[in-house]
Amino acid sequence: KEPNEFGLYDMLGNVWEWCLDTYDGNAYSRHAEIDPVHVGAGENKVIRGGGWDTRVGAVGVARRGWFGLDGEGGSLGFRVIVV
Repeated sequence: KEPNEFGLYDMLGNVWEWCLDTYDGNAYSRHAEIDPVHVGAGENKVIRGGGWDTRVGAVGVARRGWFGLDGEGGSLGFRVIVV
């Protein structure tokens, strides 16, 4: 497989990626239009990408949803990044 535009290989469709951002349904209108980041109070964190149980047309790098801090699920994970 070839890398995507971010230089990452085949990262989509395995598990939803649990992110640091606090979910804000209006993030794109309140923050940067490209990759808005909202780190604040709230019980729900952003999830991105799509998981193994997401329908094919809904998997993508821009796909975002939310998941509670106390939740768990078979299609939820996180990515470890070393800088």
